[in-house]
Amino acid sequence: MTGSASLPAGPGLLAALEFAPRPFAFLDRCAARWGDWFTLRFPGVVPLVFTSDPAAIRDAFAGDPDVLHAGEGNAPLGAFMGGSSVLFLDGASHLARRRLLLPAFHGDRMHAYGDAIAEIADRAIDAWPLGTPFRLHDGFREIAFEVILRTIFGFDHAVERQRLRALLARLFAIQRSPAGTLLGIPAFRVELAGLAPWGRVVRLRRELDRVLFAEIARRRARDGGDRSDVLSLLLAARDDGGRALSDEELRDELLTLVLAGHETTAAALAWVADALLDRRQVEERARTEVASLGDDRPSPALLPYLDAVAKEASRLAPVVPNVARVLKAPAALGGRELPAGVAIAPCIYLAHRRADLWPDPERFDPDRFLAARPAPPAFFPFGGGARRCIGAAFASHEIAVVAARMLARTRLERAPGYRARAVRSGIALAPARGLPVRLVARYPA
Repeated sequence: MTGSASLPAGPGLLAALEFAPRPFAFLDRCAARWGDWFTLRFPGVVPLVFTSDPAAIRDAFAGDPDVLHAGEGNAPLGAFMGGSSVLFLDGASHLARRRLLLPAFHGDRMHAYGDAIAEIADRAIDAWPLGTPFRLHDGFREIAFEVILRTIFGFDHAVERQRLRALLARLFAIQRSPAGTLLGIPAFRVELAGLAPWGRVVRLRRELDRVLFAEIARRRARDGGDRSDVLSLLLAARDDGGRALSDEELRDELLTLVLAGHETTAAALAWVADALLDRRQVEERARTEVASLGDDRPSPALLPYLDAVAKEASRLAPVVPNVARVLKAPAALGGRELPAGVAIAPCIYLAHRRADLWPDPERFDPDRFLAARPAPPAFFPFGGGARRCIGAAFASHEIAVVAARMLARTRLERAPGYRARAVRSGIALAPARGLPVRLVARYPA
């Protein structure tokens, strides 16, 4: 058992429970009281030592992966995702799986998905109600969900595609609920004959297994062909020894991609939209850049200002507040000795607001990212080191394409009196109340 005397001070359990409903305000208060280091403790979870100290963040990302276990640090997410996916592996197993997956997410492949993403975005925009307030975050969720179904799963069979969609929607609903947040703690994973939230998750996972394993069997029998969806690419992937991923490993990777990628991308798009709606000069500059594309496909490379807007939005409102590494042995991080059995938690939100790293840190200024390319420990919305999110390029491309189509085809205004604050939405942090807006004008695709 880790001795608490060796750890930084922090809030008590009741105070720490505010981390779930009001994450940014809670982190601001912790930083104001305890500075660069503080410890959070929750039942059934190793102590989380939060830090915004640049030296400690640098050490955590560059440290020995046999000592700093990110897969174990991600364990609270395992209630909904398969335990054998790359997100939960450590050491040699993680590196081998990451090498196997990376080709499917290489930046060059993003162009193959761009047309599909734009088509999905346009179809969703066509359905947004004109003149009637609606929740823009929900609209982005629908787009991100369709993008996953098309580009990750690539289902052809309409009936099975609809069945997969329905099962995943039910799983998302549990994941986003207050009970879903509690399922990150193993003690709450009790089935109660299928009546408790965890029992419903187990039952849904069994149904998803039947659908996914049947589709994997069909694809294996078809031997891939020239398909470019991620499932087909993963079916064709082989490790250095020539071994393919098993059905169970494929399922776990797919569920991780859909559950982690869908909610985080939708939340990131909501924060981009919130930033644009709040700053008309920024919006018009981005709109002019999109219009200058002509017939070129939207991409972060061709839309540097819009990409900078997205980065600045993720600086001030990261969709994940921290990452975590469980220490398997004592380690010195940023000059502070920490014992084995705790997790170091580089805090994305607080590091992104440090005045010594970001002049006038509360000011929204996309030009910061046109003048330089900040890297950890100053800027790490996708994590850092060997554990940087494998889908970062995909997410950045999707955000650029969807935001570009929104700017090209709509005029939106926020609901009167609305000011965004961060709330939990599954594993992501998103604007409260779904970012209510009104569609003032819609233009042809």
